[in-house]
Amino acid sequence: MSINHVIAVYKKTLMDMGRNKRQLLFFLMFPIMTYCFYFLFKTGKEMFSLIYLPINILFCSLNIMASLIAEEKEKGTLRSLMFANVKPLEYFIGNGLFILIATILSCSLFIPLIKISGINYIYYFVSIILSSICSMVLGATIGIISKNQMSANGICAPITIIIGMLPTFGAINKSFLKISKLLYTTRFADTVAEIINKLKVTINYEIILTYVLNFIICITIFSLVYKKKKLDD
Repeated sequence: MSINHVIAVYKKTLMDMGRNKRQLLFFLMFPIMTYCFYFLFKTGKEMFSLIYLPINILFCSLNIMASLIAEEKEKGTLRSLMFANVKPLEYFIGNGLFILIATILSCSLFIPLIKISGINYIYYFVSIILSSICSMVLGATIGIISKNQMSANGICAPITIIIGMLPTFGAINKSFLKISKLLYTTRFADTVAEIINKLKVTINYEIILTYVLNFIICITIFSLVYKKKKLDD
């Protein structure tokens, strides 16, 4: 793997996103919505961070990754990069690095609302990174199978809503709880809930296993789709 290729892809993505003000606004959409609800409601306003933080991670990581890959496939840029000997892993890391940094910055805007302190900063940001990696791999898979950017957005929307809202459904309805506990978004939401409620953050083998299994499933699906579709087909 060439570090120079990774840096080149990162810089290209940074420049492209800098010109695309509409996509940059997506990183601010859910934090702004949360702040609006937070100041509009006098009671129960903490729940908005719990609802929108998992969706924010999915929207930033999954949707943007899928959109980037689908758009570059549509424009033929991806084929040009492959001809320039940029490997798929280099391309993914270059894009992923930008998206990860942007997602962390976006999620950092929630900190004043959930009032993080001490070691909880570490738990918070580690959870964001783990959730973002899973989301980006899933987004890359969607980007590969999509014919164009519009198609990718159409696939991402229901997936984002379902995976993002399952933690909330699991908290409300016990029948959803067993399913939601299998998702990394629920584990992330649980960590945020413990931080908000000033509880000791739970770290056990079940939580670690959930993140690991989710990543393995996402990367396996990506590998299967990549072998079938190929980025350079």
